[in-house]
Amino acid sequence: MPKDEFDFKDPFELNGMAFLTHEDTTDAMAECFIEEFMRIGYSHTKILALFRHPRYIGPNMAFEKRGEAYICDLIEEVFARRGRPVSWSA
Repeated sequence: MPKDEFDFKDPFELNGMAFLTHEDTTDAMAECFIEEFMRIGYSHTKILALFRHPRYIGPNMAFEKRGEAYICDLIEEVFARRGRPVSWSA
């Protein structure tokens, strides 16, 4: 099979799925992104940069919906749970 074509019957092919829901899962999704990137070693400033960048669709969607202040507060909260203080430079 050519590299640029997908085979949806291949169990090893990566396929994205979307699930419609009536509840807003933006906060939980943003918290999960922060936790995951923190665990792999990203600093709070790098994580905020990911949320700002439109290439990262999920984090950027949360950033656009909730705003920078909310995302910064959420980053502080998640980092605090792991005993990692966050200091935003002016």
